[in-house]
Amino acid sequence: MAEMGEPVARPAGRGGRGDRFAAVLVFVIFALYTRLAVTFQPPFFRSEALGPATFPLMIGGMMLLLSTALFVQSFRAPPRPEPAWAGIGGAVALWAMLLGYAIVFDLAGFILSTAAFLLGGLLLLGVRPWWKAVLYAVLFTAATWYVFNLLDVRLPRGEWLRR
Repeated sequence: MAEMGEPVARPAGRGGRGDRFAAVLVFVIFALYTRLAVTFQPPFFRSEALGPATFPLMIGGMMLLLSTALFVQSFRAPPRPEPAWAGIGGAVALWAMLLGYAIVFDLAGFILSTAAFLLGGLLLLGVRPWWKAVLYAVLFTAATWYVFNLLDVRLPRGEWLRR
């Protein structure tokens, strides 16, 4: 047994096993997603360079590449201890925030609801100090809004802000 002054070694964490499982699961899901996206066909009377399958194929291809990279990296990563928030409470809170985001999205609008969701999620995941989480949430929301405006995609302004 260790004496009072000696540190006690923590049991090894799950290591890369959880990452490997997640990588394989994400790979299988997005392989099916990409297979389905290939079947998207534009109407026969329209010929466009970017058809209905373009964006889903980009997302599916990127997720396949990232899950493969995570799988390979999981073999090289040293075992790590479980994070303090690894319990189910953090996951339930994040799902509740996602549900709240979906509910208030039209009422609060894209900018307010997205910034609030990102700020809460970043703080929940442990981004510190708080001003960094605020900065990330505001910058990501602004960049996303700008890109959607460039693509001429209309985002909800929010019913609460119209009154």
